[in-house]
Amino acid sequence: MDILKDLWYGNITPTEYSCIENNANYNELLKVVTQNQEHLKTTLNDEQKDLFERLLIANEEFANVIELDCFKVGFKLGASFTIEAYK
Repeated sequence: MDILKDLWYGNITPTEYSCIENNANYNELLKVVTQNQEHLKTTLNDEQKDLFERLLIANEEFANVIELDCFKVGFKLGASFTIEAYK
């Protein structure tokens, strides 16, 4: 298996891998967040709903920035381990 070749040709898509699919804590927290968001939406006026939706979008973009940085750090750390192992 040539992992770099597979990555290059798009046979590996890191974003398709999820470490949280079977995480009970994640699933429970997601349920609580979703329920609270839905409840909150029913209590807001139109202007507040718009503001809330913009907050959710900004929060998602913020999370994406953090996740990308964590991915980079993890990748660099893994590469460093590999390099160290072959010294």
